[in-house]
Amino acid sequence: MTTQGRYYRNCRRILRLRRYGRYKLREEAENSGAIVYICRHRNAIGPLACLCVLPLGARPWAFAPFMDTAACRKHLGEYTFPVTWKINPFLSRILAAILGPLFANLVCSTGAIPVYRNSLKVRETYQQSIQALEAGDRLLIFPDINYAEESGETGALYEGFLLLEQLWNRKTGGHIQFVPVNVSVTNKTLTIGKSISFSDGKSYREEKGIIVKRLQERIDAMARQYGE
Repeated sequence: MTTQGRYYRNCRRILRLRRYGRYKLREEAENSGAIVYICRHRNAIGPLACLCVLPLGARPWAFAPFMDTAACRKHLGEYTFPVTWKINPFLSRILAAILGPLFANLVCSTGAIPVYRNSLKVRETYQQSIQALEAGDRLLIFPDINYAEESGETGALYEGFLLLEQLWNRKTGGHIQFVPVNVSVTNKTLTIGKSISFSDGKSYREEKGIIVKRLQERIDAMARQYGE
């Protein structure tokens, strides 16, 4: 099992004291086995809340450039700050130079698994993920396509993360437990839902569309029930 770093643990303590300590953790059911938490990103609301409120040991999937200091500084300065946050380019470069190294170190300290986009290195993402599950770690994934949307329903989800099921089933004969998670900013709660898994006797190709739809519907239902 991966030990998450002191840097992350200290940042988690600070955020829990200042912002997330009031959040209550609710579990609809006891989930066991190979667990992959699925939550909405909501423009960083989801990752921050999950990494502060979920029990330690949930390893997030993270965009690979965020785990390298130079690449992180470049991405923050050229995209995140000026495009997503609408900060002027000059100030964006200054902020990126200061915050890039701090953010990259923090992401690494969470025990994150790097996600490589449009690259054959994506195989490493799945290999590391399966190894993590074998070691007893849980994964934390934010697959909503419109990740910057802060409110409303989930919308479409990327299906790529479901490949973990095929690899896990091939290796162990078992099924991954995909667990929906809802973060309610209005009610200051984080709710862990009942797991959704593939069935015996059905092919991965036949069922993957059904699973991703069930996850999307369940996350939306939890938002209506427990608050957004």
